[in-house]
Amino acid sequence: MKMKKLVLLVFSFGMITSCSEDGVSGFSENLSTTTVLETINSIAFEEDIDDLVSESFNLSTNVISARSADADSAKDLKRFKGDKYGDCASVVVDEERKTKTITFLEDCEGKRGQTRSGTMIVSYSETQGEAGSYRQVIYDDFYLNGVKIEGTRRTEIISIDENGSKTTRTSVTDGKMIYEDGTFKTKSAEMTRYTHVENDQKQYSTLTGSKSGVSTEGVNFSMEITTPIKFIYDCFGEGQRKKGKVPVEGIKVTDDGEQIITTDFGDGTCDTLVEISKDGEVETVDLKYIKRKDRFKNLLKKKNKKK
Repeated sequence: MKMKKLVLLVFSFGMITSCSEDGVSGFSENLSTTTVLETINSIAFEEDIDDLVSESFNLSTNVISARSADADSAKDLKRFKGDKYGDCASVVVDEERKTKTITFLEDCEGKRGQTRSGTMIVSYSETQGEAGSYRQVIYDDFYLNGVKIEGTRRTEIISIDENGSKTTRTSVTDGKMIYEDGTFKTKSAEMTRYTHVENDQKQYSTLTGSKSGVSTEGVNFSMEITTPIKFIYDCFGEGQRKKGKVPVEGIKVTDDGEQIITTDFGDGTCDTLVEISKDGEVETVDLKYIKRKDRFKNLLKKKNKKK
């Protein structure tokens, strides 16, 4: 199977298409895409947040900004390098309290097309970049691509080698993703991430772990990554380089107590395709065309109407 570019930094949370030849999916008409898609969104959001927090420790020198609250605070106000997260993003550093307050103005759009608003407060250990050091995030009215994010996210370095490759463990407690229609998904999660570094450059990362919660449709679910999801940082597909982390391999399994759904992210090819399996039936779907609350059976018809 070919892979897909989940980098929600690039694809707009949610679209997929069925590839059945007769236009009708073999999946049950009752199988909503919502739980499947929301677990994919959650993984993509976590990758984005992980990058964002890491970048907050690699800032530009003191910024000249008209947005600083006063002259005294201006000396502690910094910017992300290269405006990766938008020129409307700023970070206030408090070294004494070991916090970084990341603020995005309303609908602050970064270079990858992601929009963010609100505040993230990052607290961190005295030491950084060594085993045992940690970073913890809480959110204050923070939105990512129109979805409100809540909860506490803590990441600790488990091990790190001489090249900078490291293994981290991230836990999410009281997590919530509130969508624009007012529905929300809750979750708790524990993930282990390995990031491979060569010549001071990140080459790829792998993600394993599990999460559980309730989808926006009120469905209790559990999700487990049974084969590590691999994200690469330089990905070429259809002759074009895809920016950001691109998941090219890996398998996750979602179980809501009544049905088990497997999502296969591919064989290393950079595209937007994934394979969704249920009860031995397999569909190849395209993340560019799927939306929450769609049903697999109707996806191809919906896509064809748009043409």
